[in-house]
Amino acid sequence: MVILTHIRDNFANAFFPRWSEWWAAGVLMALGFVLTSNPDLMASSKSNAYQLMLMIFTQETWSAVMKVFAACRLVVLLINGAWRRSPHLRATGAFLSCFFWVQITLSVAHTAGFLFVLAAGVLVLDFVNFIRALRDARIVDYTHAIARKTEGGQV
Repeated sequence: MVILTHIRDNFANAFFPRWSEWWAAGVLMALGFVLTSNPDLMASSKSNAYQLMLMIFTQETWSAVMKVFAACRLVVLLINGAWRRSPHLRATGAFLSCFFWVQITLSVAHTAGFLFVLAAGVLVLDFVNFIRALRDARIVDYTHAIARKTEGGQV
């Protein structure tokens, strides 16, 4: 119940400062659905753009992992702030999300097309999200440490 109250009371204030995290997670979720809806996308690419990704996982596995990971990341963003460690989870999500963007960027790098530029852009964006979430985690940890010292009378 506390989490639902937190979401209701703080969603609008928390969404806009973190819109890039929401956007990156949403794009990853959408890519997972694209891979599901077009089962031959990676195999039928004329440019062999997805060969690197196919060496790691099958298209079905990429699709499932992207959707599950993006859903977890969206849940973390939704409950952000209701738990003291949520900025740490946001940082972990942004950092791990970079794995997907690196794979996509490297897979399509030889095409030098639009997807390469977009994937590289989202990679940079998610790395910045990682740094920002780490900053938030540091602030929360510092505030918590000060509060504990104050409670113990050690200011």
